Amino acid sequence: MRKPIILKLALTGLVACGLVGADQVKPAASTQTTQFISTLSTPVKTVANQYKLYPSVMMAQAALESGWGTSQLSTSANNYFGVKGSYNGQSVTMSTAEYDANGQLYYTNAAFKKYPSVQESMVDNAQLLRNGTAWDSSYYSGTWRENAATYQDAANALTGKYATAPTYGTSLINLIQTYGLSTLDSGGSVASESSTADSSSANSNSATTTPTTPTTGATTTTSTTKSKKITYTTGENGQSVVLGSRFRNYAIYNHVKGSAYKTTKYSWYTIGGWTNRPVWLDGRAYKSATKTNWYRIRFSKQTTAKKYWVYKKALTFPKTTYSKLETSATIGSTSETVYNHVYNSAYLAKKLTTTDALKNQKVTVNEKATHVQNGITTTWYRFSAGDVTGWAKASAFSKVG
Repeated sequence: MRKPIILKLALTGLVACGLVGADQVKPAASTQTTQFISTLSTPVKTVANQYKLYPSVMMAQAALESGWGTSQLSTSANNYFGVKGSYNGQSVTMSTAEYDANGQLYYTNAAFKKYPSVQESMVDNAQLLRNGTAWDSSYYSGTWRENAATYQDAANALTGKYATAPTYGTSLINLIQTYGLSTLDSGGSVASESSTADSSSANSNSATTTPTTPTTGATTTTSTTKSKKITYTTGENGQSVVLGSRFRNYAIYNHVKGSAYKTTKYSWYTIGGWTNRPVWLDGRAYKSATKTNWYRIRFSKQTTAKKYWVYKKALTFPKTTYSKLETSATIGSTSETVYNHVYNSAYLAKKLTTTDALKNQKVTVNEKATHVQNGITTTWYRFSAGDVTGWAKASAFSKVG
């Protein structure tokens, strides 16, 4: 890993979604899925049918976004889709812990919609899909039953629109097929056998949220020695990787092991870890004494989800290959984001600015990166223009070389 550059810039944006992967190891069974489906079946069928949507897709989305109803937003605000803002003037403020460059904890708040009931949450989601966005009322028209011949078509229509993860639709389809949710589309109820499939197995394909308080399998230890030096950096919240094949060889904590904070060690069995389970990253810690990197992860794209720290080797990062390139380039006419590192790389990228003020200008390029994730290859260039030095995707340039 090259020497990281720590920039004193405020985090300017949140990216909603990251990688969604398929599970390979399924934990033991749980009644969480059965209870969740039983509670939501009536409101989901009522609302989805009213708005001519697929109940199976709505149920799968609710399960995916709320971690089968374990997210803090769903339990305290009936908010099953992580929607920010207020609903009829009602909202709930969620506090999330952050670290500054010196490793000091601080908290920031965000308002999320608070619904009076489960049904209102479903209605709000249905209205979004039916009414679209401010700039395109038919933005989600691919999910409408008159346009989607099957629930698979409706689920795939959400990919790249509701969520940017390239396998988002596949994740929903896996949930529907695993738990027999397609019976909801014909007015039936989901068979009780769905309880034999664990909630965590479905979450391997979803943006899950773990409970906010540890249960069995958690042990607390207090660090007796303060680490000589731990440098913390933050990145965009939407960056995502997966748990590696050897993740169980490394523990999971609430703080970096060896830091000055009281450290709690959790059991992977309790957390629900398995190979290729997607995790979202928003922080990196470099321990100078051991020359090792740690990452702050969460099991949901929702920024209010509980956060943990793991050693780098517990994770599998997309492959990013760097090469020197001394040339000139011209910024294109479209608006692209400029980051301090390649997005979703092991360095963790933070947004610096956009190319808006640089459109059609010539810049100097000094490095190239090839990034491969989910079978998709993207090319990035590191460029300089005045006071701006950062990375942008090849699509940001109209000409290179």
